[in-house]
Amino acid sequence: MSRPQKIQINAPTISDADRRAVCDVLDTGWVGTGPECEAFERELAQFLGADHVVCVDSCTAALQLMLDHLALGPHSRVAVPAWTHVATALPAVHRGAQVVLVDCDPHTLAMDVSSLERAISNGIDVAVPVHFAGVPVPRAIWDLCDAHGVLVVEDAAHAFGASDELGLLRGLGSVGAAFSFHATKNLTCGEGGAIVTTDGELASALRHTRLHGLELDAWQREITGTWTMGDLRTPGRKANLPDILAALGRSQLSSFNTRQAHRRVLTDRYLKQLDQIDGISRVPVDRHIGSADHMIVAVLPPGVPRDRIVDFLAGHGISTGLHYAPLHHLSWFRTNATIAPGGLPVCDDLADRALTLPLHASLQLEEIDLVCEHLDAAIAAA
Repeated sequence: MSRPQKIQINAPTISDADRRAVCDVLDTGWVGTGPECEAFERELAQFLGADHVVCVDSCTAALQLMLDHLALGPHSRVAVPAWTHVATALPAVHRGAQVVLVDCDPHTLAMDVSSLERAISNGIDVAVPVHFAGVPVPRAIWDLCDAHGVLVVEDAAHAFGASDELGLLRGLGSVGAAFSFHATKNLTCGEGGAIVTTDGELASALRHTRLHGLELDAWQREITGTWTMGDLRTPGRKANLPDILAALGRSQLSSFNTRQAHRRVLTDRYLKQLDQIDGISRVPVDRHIGSADHMIVAVLPPGVPRDRIVDFLAGHGISTGLHYAPLHHLSWFRTNATIAPGGLPVCDDLADRALTLPLHASLQLEEIDLVCEHLDAAIAAA
């Protein structure tokens, strides 16, 4: 079934080369985790200049496996930005840890340094900053955590290819960075993720825990002629990345820089056009030279009903989204999470005003112009 002709909020860019790569794996008869996954890990490491890459089936699994390795428990306290997808926080919840919600920076919607500092004053074991919209979190977060002995696990779901003053994001100064290759991401496997780390022992352990914790996976047994799965020393999870998905990721990686260059042009056009609309601000407020340009969020003027804007744009064939409802506005977190001292005023202020606009590598400049033209008209009519 074909999709209706409209401007999608996001869409994967799948080339003929991508399709051939997947078909080639299908033709081998080996579609589970094997040589394609291993090759994808090597190529990701080379692209990023990373020490170790372990591919898994989602960014959520990447976060979960790292928190498992840290052996968090009911007495652990994990700082998470309130402005994020539930997937950032749920791995800590599943460990039985206490989630402490931290406010966001209004210019980036990333974890706010001052709010995190107040949370740390009450005791934090691990912080999980999010590189929101592909903009790298400021190194001040790392410095603060380092000064107080707080471990950092990076949620880099939006940020493959992003860079800061230390170069491409690759788990420097943290336990590791968790990337996403979900269907909506700049590089997609359909589903998938990766842990990028400087810790060789962690990487070695994760290669076992991503497949239940068994010593040997099916491909290792195939190439060695071993018929047993080996020992189980630590219970793991089912989180391996199959070759059929890794093949798509490898093909996407080979053309990644071309797509990113187009996203940069689209983002620059958005920033120019949005600056012409009265009352609109945008996230990120300031252009970050190292951004992965994953997302554009418009912040509507106070008092403008967001649902009317959404309906107006939808009536003109333009899809929009919400990234995100702050976690403390969701029933489970409202009841079970702890809020950092000082509250979450920025999240509360922006909760009804943020609106994600279409951005993906298949968009054209004239479509950006059309989105902004109709957004301006929608605000005027609201």
